Amino acid sequence: MTNKMGRRQFLGTAAQVSCGCVMAAGFMGCAAFTKQPSRQEGAAAAEGETIAEASVATAYCGLYCAACPRYLASIEDPSQGCPGCNQGEVRYKCSIKPCAVEKNVNSCGECDQFPCENTIKFHGSGKDMSLVAEKNCYRVREIGYSDWLEEQAKRWSCENCGSGFSFKDEVCPSCNVDIYSFAEEAAACREK
Repeated sequence: MTNKMGRRQFLGTAAQVSCGCVMAAGFMGCAAFTKQPSRQEGAAAAEGETIAEASVATAYCGLYCAACPRYLASIEDPSQGCPGCNQGEVRYKCSIKPCAVEKNVNSCGECDQFPCENTIKFHGSGKDMSLVAEKNCYRVREIGYSDWLEEQAKRWSCENCGSGFSFKDEVCPSCNVDIYSFAEEAAACREK
């Protein structure tokens, strides 16, 4: 029997997991999270796996996958969309993942060499997702990966009703209230 998880249920679960990780990190220290089991069903955790490899919510480049329409499409139908770069094979050409895996970082923002040739090329493309990803990497550097995860879980949840929303949404899909959209966030990045 296949149990399909709806978008709202997934985003709620992702937010709970992120908050749980942040709370546990506060009690045990962030070093407790350097090796985590994979969340892929039936998969065994790989030796040296980072939290990003186990997380369904993030990409090394700085994107928050839990709000990505392509990622959300892959939850409904695994043959569609993008499973996220931390969930095995990347469906899109990416030079950032191999580098981040080799350096055992959760985000490029944690790397001592950030910004580097790979990130400058991607983040400098001028695309909305690249601008926001770059901003997120600098934010990870500023506040740490665990705090950034918590911040993103809140950022992609409606302040009015608590429901999650995606990069494409201009209003909350649950209560129809205006939200701070991905397009607005990218525009703010362009102004800087």
